[in-house]
Amino acid sequence: MRKIIFIILILAGSLPADAQGPSRKWFEGRVYHTSGEIFDGLVSWAPPRKGEYEDGDMVLYRADERSEVFPIPYYKVKSFIMGDDSITVSHNVLFKNSPFMTVLLDNPTKLYTNKVMKNGIPLMINTGGFTGGFGMGVGVGTSVGGGVKKTYYYGSSPDNVTKLEKKQFIEVMSTLLADKPEVVAKIKDKTFRYGDIEDLLTFYRTGQMPKRSYDY
Repeated sequence: MRKIIFIILILAGSLPADAQGPSRKWFEGRVYHTSGEIFDGLVSWAPPRKGEYEDGDMVLYRADERSEVFPIPYYKVKSFIMGDDSITVSHNVLFKNSPFMTVLLDNPTKLYTNKVMKNGIPLMINTGGFTGGFGMGVGVGTSVGGGVKKTYYYGSSPDNVTKLEKKQFIEVMSTLLADKPEVVAKIKDKTFRYGDIEDLLTFYRTGQMPKRSYDY
């Protein structure tokens, strides 16, 4: 009983969470708590919208599908695994509102992506009524221009990173992936460009050229 209470005290955060929303996705994962505890179970996180949190972010954890949901604020998280993603916490002041960094490359010089949900432009669509002027139209709310903004950074740790700019792409990525000359060759001949970073990493890991939409 004391063990259960201890876990609840460790996990419980004061931040509100829409944990049961229909769009909430859960993945097998693991949370490494700053207390030293490790929690295996289901993990849920989505990139925050700009300005969503005044300070930081949070991840949701539950032991299984029937268990209570615990929102864990970023300052109680060392890192977490969510599905295939490994995510760590940056204490760099530049990321105070979005401190979770996805680890893309875990070499001595690492590559991260910082994800923020873009705020779309609100749009109201009127379905109109029946012909002849009868019937009632319905306004449907949606937004355009949303999606996830990804910004790439490289460095020795999530606290000490440099933004990867397009003009530096060939130089930086050739250095980061220098242990595989065949990959560096594809960078230098521009088979892979800045917008192809994740395809490039797939080629680096597997040696197979990834399928792209125009290949089908």
